[in-house]
Amino acid sequence: MPIPGRSGETNMNQLKSLFMAHFKMTFREKQVWFWSIFYPVLLLVIFLTIFGRMGSSSGEDFNAKIAVVSTGSSEVSQRLEHTLKAIPALEWKEDKTVDKDQAEEWLRNKKIDAVIVIPDGENTKQVELLVNRENELSITSQALAGILREILGGLERTAPLEYSLAVSSISSGNEDLSYTDFLLTGMIALAISQAGLFGMVSLVEMRRNGLLKRLKLTPVNMRLFGFSEMLVRIILSTIQVLLLSLIGLFFYGAHFDIHIAAFTLMFIVGTLSFTAMGFMIASFSKSMESFMGIVNLVSFLMMFLSGVFFKFSSLPEWLQPVASALPLTFFVNGIRDGMVYGIGIMNTTFWMNIGVLFAWMVVTFAIGSRFYKWTPDVK
Repeated sequence: MPIPGRSGETNMNQLKSLFMAHFKMTFREKQVWFWSIFYPVLLLVIFLTIFGRMGSSSGEDFNAKIAVVSTGSSEVSQRLEHTLKAIPALEWKEDKTVDKDQAEEWLRNKKIDAVIVIPDGENTKQVELLVNRENELSITSQALAGILREILGGLERTAPLEYSLAVSSISSGNEDLSYTDFLLTGMIALAISQAGLFGMVSLVEMRRNGLLKRLKLTPVNMRLFGFSEMLVRIILSTIQVLLLSLIGLFFYGAHFDIHIAAFTLMFIVGTLSFTAMGFMIASFSKSMESFMGIVNLVSFLMMFLSGVFFKFSSLPEWLQPVASALPLTFFVNGIRDGMVYGIGIMNTTFWMNIGVLFAWMVVTFAIGSRFYKWTPDVK
């Protein structure tokens, strides 16, 4: 016969015990702390830091390098010019207005973010914002358009000037290029980098189950073992490039201007660089869980800081030095230059990108070789 009130007390004690057991089991796992707490915080900070500025049109939260072209010397034209000079976030390529042909050349060569053409006020009352077609949807382009609309709105409040804004674009490469090509090449570079990083998880598992230790006791040449792994990475990355390129070409109308030699060399060096990075991470990872946590974090940071989805200059100034040190930044630029801009191996930018990636490959491979353990940890 159950004792009155005892059943409820017993259930409460069981609930408390089970709760404490689940609580301890959950929070003693490092993966929970990373994916449930640290990862969402990191995601929030990065998204708000980069994209949170889109709502601002005041020019206080971003900076852009511009060239200004003036087609007249009317009072309104001079007021527009002085107003633009008074905005601290707008960095002029030259302290004075320049010729439109010169400004367009700077824009094509990516030396500036935009060209602002001030009308004469007589033949035309349309202010023109000229941006790079591949970056037409970028944060910087949208913010510049917002700033100009606010300036024109302020002028309209003082006098009925009937000025308007026209946004147009030119391309650094083929005139048919668009943001689709910018995004596609960024995604191709990202896919190759992730294949190299995540592919090295097999080394962690083979070490954990003792397979590498047994291989070293056989006549197998370990250098050939490593070389064969590199060949697999290159084949996998080749499949990724072909698949993504075909999807972009047939379903999204992508445009390519490929320089075969430059693209091939960039592709090989980049693939080996990220494979070497994955090898270095594997050398410090004692389990698959720790390896995946580190690789996911590294991949996530590079994904949003290396120009995959938007141009490098859209980042806050304090983040740009960090982004400029990441290997994916140079790989994305190199893949874009070789796939859509047709930039060859005689270009200095090409060799800068190759040099940085090669340095990352050598350093990370040397670190990985120094610290990688071929035998499983014995507890």
